[in-house]
Amino acid sequence: MRSESEPVILPTSGQRGPAEHDRRVQIINVAEALFREAGYRKTSVADLSKAMGISTAYIYRFFKSKQAIGEAICAHTLEKLDTQLQEVVDMDLSPTRRFRLFMRTALKLSYELFVIESAVNEVVVAAIEGGWCTAAGHKAQIYSMLERILEEGRQTGEFEKKSPLDEVADGLAEVIMPYTNPRCLEQRTWDELERGMNATTNLVLRSLAP
Repeated sequence: MRSESEPVILPTSGQRGPAEHDRRVQIINVAEALFREAGYRKTSVADLSKAMGISTAYIYRFFKSKQAIGEAICAHTLEKLDTQLQEVVDMDLSPTRRFRLFMRTALKLSYELFVIESAVNEVVVAAIEGGWCTAAGHKAQIYSMLERILEEGRQTGEFEKKSPLDEVADGLAEVIMPYTNPRCLEQRTWDELERGMNATTNLVLRSLAP
């Protein structure tokens, strides 16, 4: 029996003051509501201060910039996604079954977050396109989880061992990207994504066979 998965914590920058302060939480909650209503790019720190009835200087006591607020929101969103994926990796299943479930879960959660809850999309897109450390941390988490499944598949004899592990992990990270990237998900219907994911997963598993 595998131990319970630990929550994933992603890096953020520009955070100031005590991490658990009530006002920090309020700023994040109001900012998230404004981002959903008007969009991340169209919302300013001045808009946030007006909505909360506090000065911009007070907001800057907790966050260095609007991006820092966006990173806090983005981290919270992606941490939930990554934690659920980590739970799949930690399941007491064969590496092959875990890989299939990981791919399906990554697509389902990403689609729900970035397409169905489309207001979250803009903050994550800004993180990816802006090279925020939160997005980089999320990418590293996905890579690490795929690498672990690969390693365990090699140990059980389910996956081939001739190819360099890092090369295969790099390839899998590229394979999953169209099914977890907000920009890519927007371009296709759910049925198209699901068919593509199933076909891709089958192809990958055939290529990994010893």
